[in-house]
Amino acid sequence: MKLKYMLIILMLGTTVNLSAKDGVPFIHSFGELRVYYKDWLVVCADKGDGECRMVNYVNKDSSQKTGFFPDSRLTLIPAQLGKAASIDFFDKGAPSEVNGISIDVDGKAFSVQASGYDTPEKNRVMETYIVHDEVTLKEVVKLSKPARWLTFSYEGISGQVSKVRFSLRGFTKALAFIKKQESKRGC
Repeated sequence: MKLKYMLIILMLGTTVNLSAKDGVPFIHSFGELRVYYKDWLVVCADKGDGECRMVNYVNKDSSQKTGFFPDSRLTLIPAQLGKAASIDFFDKGAPSEVNGISIDVDGKAFSVQASGYDTPEKNRVMETYIVHDEVTLKEVVKLSKPARWLTFSYEGISGQVSKVRFSLRGFTKALAFIKKQESKRGC
């Protein structure tokens, strides 16, 4: 009898995990089409018919499992549905005012001009910076495809520089999936 219950629990656990296999799309309970590619999660609204984004999460304590509320999050929203591309970066405890933002892709650094990003003071989302400089974003995306690491840095008004490093494993496949969804929508 014990074996029967253990098998049922194992089967249910396996069924749930099948929906989160690398490269296998699934519909989330939020009504979003989702698919994991290594360290990136692609999320497309309206069961794949809406806007898509790529998300990567990091916890400062590597022993802590990344969950729904990570320490840092990087979201890339490629240009689609007539909207410009953007990077939405969240870092727990980040200041609402910064002196500068830079993005480094495997050693190639890009300083983002103040006109190329919004701080929490402008976008009203605490601890979040939104980069919308199209020229920088195109270069960052192009360089990220063959690269291994993307580092997002910001300097607080106190002069303290904070950096968060994100893995680029799965980045190219995640971006290709979004392009495929865009072509399905006829954009």
